[in-house]
Amino acid sequence: MERSYEKRITLDSQILRHMRISRSLSLNQAGRLIGISGSAIAHIEQGRMDVSKARVRTMVEAYSYNMDDYFEYYDGKQVPTNLRDECIILLKRCDESKVKMLHPVIINLAK
Repeated sequence: MERSYEKRITLDSQILRHMRISRSLSLNQAGRLIGISGSAIAHIEQGRMDVSKARVRTMVEAYSYNMDDYFEYYDGKQVPTNLRDECIILLKRCDESKVKMLHPVIINLAK
C-alpha cells in the first residue's frame, strides 16, 4: 500500500469509513480486526493510501457486512457522512407512526 500526502476522498473511502463507524469501531479496533494499524485505516479512509480489492473485501467482512452491502452504494444508495446523517436517512425511511413514536425519545436525548 502506497501512502500519499494528498487526500483523494473516493466513494470507496467514504463507504469503508461509514461501515466502520456504523459498527462503532475505533480506528485501532478496526485495525486489529484487519491486521493493520489504526493509522493505516485512517489513511485509507482519508484517501491517502490506495486500497486493493482484496483489502476492501477484508475490511467489509471485518465490519460484518458483505460485498452486496458495499456495492449498494455504487447503485445509488447514499453514503452517510456521519451518524447524524445516517439517522436522518433512517428516519426518512420510517412511516409517520414510527417517527411519532421516536419523537419523544429524541426530544429527551437532546436535553
